Amino acid sequence: MKRSVLPLLLSLLTTATWASQPASGTFVADQGCEAYQSFRKKTNPGAVKIEVGREYRIREVDERDYQWLRIEIPGSAEPLRWVTMTCGSVRDMELTGPGGREHRQKPAGVCQTPGLQDSYVLAITWQPGFCEHKLDSSKSKRKPECRALESGELNIANFTLHGLWPNKKECGKNYGNCSRADIQLSEEALSYIKPWMPNFYFENDFGNYEWKKHGTCQTHMDDDAYFRQAVTAVRTVNDSELGQYIRKNIGKSVERRTLQDILRRTHPDAPNSFSFLCTNNRLHEIQVRLPVDFQEGTLAGLIGAQPPTTRSAVPGECSQERILIEKSGR
Repeated sequence: MKRSVLPLLLSLLTTATWASQPASGTFVADQGCEAYQSFRKKTNPGAVKIEVGREYRIREVDERDYQWLRIEIPGSAEPLRWVTMTCGSVRDMELTGPGGREHRQKPAGVCQTPGLQDSYVLAITWQPGFCEHKLDSSKSKRKPECRALESGELNIANFTLHGLWPNKKECGKNYGNCSRADIQLSEEALSYIKPWMPNFYFENDFGNYEWKKHGTCQTHMDDDAYFRQAVTAVRTVNDSELGQYIRKNIGKSVERRTLQDILRRTHPDAPNSFSFLCTNNRLHEIQVRLPVDFQEGTLAGLIGAQPPTTRSAVPGECSQERILIEKSGR
């Protein structure tokens, strides 16, 4: 009798793990990510991608960790597709399935309430690879730092800051937009930040976006302190054994397993904290999962005493064994 019940229980548990809820709201894409028919199997008939800047209607949300949304893509043969919340931002999302108001308010309210983060992600850009390969040519030409790289006005041979993102597990990576307050950085802070976030040499649009979407969701730092801490964290990675190895191999291909071996020398589980993102096997970003109490200065302090023991998949991770470290300029 017990044996016959066990498969049924396992089936019910599996179903619960992958349950979804009908939802409403709007998803605004800020990356051209794949739109999957099944995000578990990574199936994408027609190779459909979402368009940067476009709004999509939300139809469902995955209840496991609120990281995947099912959206409607007009004009597609199979218009209902799954995308990860990391590829954009959510507006006015409400769960509309069984469970009433008690369930309905959970993601939208919690995911825009400051001071509730339980971890961070540090997003570090390899600027030459980002400008040359991550962006399409038309968008790249609109970014002044990319134009300056192409012309030779800028020569970047260090990692730069994309963002420091407070996270809350139940929101996936969609914990954000906690305030509409604009940045008001001091001149002293700007001079420290600019070499590590080169868009600030020309404008503050990108920095303002990062502050409003991410920085406003932590409560213990103003914008000066937040960007200083983020830059110091980037410098920690840049100056680490990993960062030095990558910078010594600019213009060359490196082996992914060599990068993992370097990280293991910091801590056996350290590779689980790092994701290397590529376009056409060219590095454009590193994302590092950090504890809420991370400490800058050393890689071990940054990832914490107990790094994650399992890895979370990140869209766009480098898939082949060799990774090209692009040089600055043409």
